[in-house]
Amino acid sequence: MNTRRLFLFLSASSLCQARYSAHASALPDCEWCGAAEAPAKLKSSITVADENEPGKRLVLQGTVYAPDGVTPAPGVTLYLYHTNNDGLYAPRGDDSGNGRRHGHLRGWLISDNQGNFEVRTILPGYYPNRQSPRHIHMTVKEPGQSEYWIESVLFAGDPFITAAGLESREVRGGPGIVTMKRGTSNELLVRRDVILWRPR
Repeated sequence: MNTRRLFLFLSASSLCQARYSAHASALPDCEWCGAAEAPAKLKSSITVADENEPGKRLVLQGTVYAPDGVTPAPGVTLYLYHTNNDGLYAPRGDDSGNGRRHGHLRGWLISDNQGNFEVRTILPGYYPNRQSPRHIHMTVKEPGQSEYWIESVLFAGDPFITAAGLESREVRGGPGIVTMKRGTSNELLVRRDVILWRPR
């Protein structure tokens, strides 16, 4: 192979590698979505943060209801993600899709026959250098419908919850403000019911 052919070969190889790398690193257009990345088989009870994850243990329970707020809604996929104990959306390093945005503390579940679900995780940390309340992001994917976001879980009594912040919430999926209680193993217990949202 002469010098010119070698140069063209190397240039083409570099271009292909650059295009592959750009494709591999491309993030989803939707910054808050995650339902499309769900595993094939989902359960109604999941563990997002195991005992090795630093932080206060938190158990989030709830029921998904139809838009009437009364009828339980089974078979609804929920996606959630939140910061670690340091207030960061920390990836593991092998994350794909929006895991590179949302970090490793994320998970998917499906409401059971009574619409119930449970998540075992940790209390999210505050964002560093920002006066934002602790929160857990949630989205909903109903069968045959597009994924949509609902109000984040906020924790009653958080000093960074403001009147202006509460007023700006759209109350999609229900209020989302939960009260913490202590469980028998000193874990924090909260309840966040979800009401399926319909545009007005």
